[in-house]
Amino acid sequence: MKITIEKLVHGGHGIGTVDGRRIFVPYSAPGDELEIDISDERGGVAFGVIKSVILPAKCRVAPRCPAFGKCGGCQWQHISYDDQLRWKRTILAETLERIGRISGASVLDTIPSPCEWHYRNRIQLHVDAQGRVGYYMPRSREVVEFETCFIAEEGINRQLNERREEFRKRTRGVALRIAGDESFSQVNSAQNKVLADLLCAWLSEVRHGSVLELYAGSGNFTFSIAKTAEHVTASDIDGRAIREAQLRMETERATNVQFACMPAHRAVQRHGRGCDVVVVDPPRKGCDDSIDAVAEASPASILYISCDPATLARDARILTGRGYRLVRTQPVDMFPQTFHVESLSLFTRIGQGSASAI
Repeated sequence: MKITIEKLVHGGHGIGTVDGRRIFVPYSAPGDELEIDISDERGGVAFGVIKSVILPAKCRVAPRCPAFGKCGGCQWQHISYDDQLRWKRTILAETLERIGRISGASVLDTIPSPCEWHYRNRIQLHVDAQGRVGYYMPRSREVVEFETCFIAEEGINRQLNERREEFRKRTRGVALRIAGDESFSQVNSAQNKVLADLLCAWLSEVRHGSVLELYAGSGNFTFSIAKTAEHVTASDIDGRAIREAQLRMETERATNVQFACMPAHRAVQRHGRGCDVVVVDPPRKGCDDSIDAVAEASPASILYISCDPATLARDARILTGRGYRLVRTQPVDMFPQTFHVESLSLFTRIGQGSASAI
């Protein structure tokens, strides 16, 4: 079956149409002319596998990693980096419109990562019964080995190669990280700083005397926020992360920060009333456990850090239905060579006269 790939969608697949049927094709690129076989059909959705590339898209490039296409770590090594950035912005904007029902949202150009390769400060590997050490294949428990992970920092690859034989004897997974990065909640240290600086810049544009931060972890963004705000209350349900954050307070010389160990919705109920800004950095599932409480607290502004366009769009739809407007969204490429996209969005309560869209 021949197909022309029209676009990329969240999840990393390309999509095309054959005889009125939409088909998702992993490892394809927009503009590809392909020969495919249908590999699966479920719920009225068809998935294809590439048999051959008849005519490659202009954005198609040669992947660096020999395991690409078998290993589940990356999805977009075959797409030029500039095009990855453009498609992440497009997918984010389309998702805000389709799920969030926000037409014409101001989605800015994606901020590129300082490093396109070797950026991850930690990885999680698996070990199988045959002693293979690597990532899982997509939608599989089969382990794919590799000599070098091209998205992991070089120090992690050195650790892996020095200890590979030791790891083969394990009966469970292997977590590797760069020493000194234990406090970061983001896997891309350089881009993490870019995001923190952007967060503080946007925070300074709105009234920000009192800030409530939800899903704060061990204070990844908290201490940057504290340099801008008069007072910060930061909460997380993870007691160990909160204890680590409290230990960092002296090193960071932060006297205007209060940490609280509690669920996000309870933190809003206890500390949200009267605060100027709520900052949220939820897990992939979004703020499904706290978004109503945030809207009920009615802060003048909400800064939303998201790692998933779909849950951001869902929560944005709730906020815009509760008297907020989406001023702007900034995609940030935290995960080059993959479909994943981080973003920062600014919401303001209608009538606040706050920051304007760029």
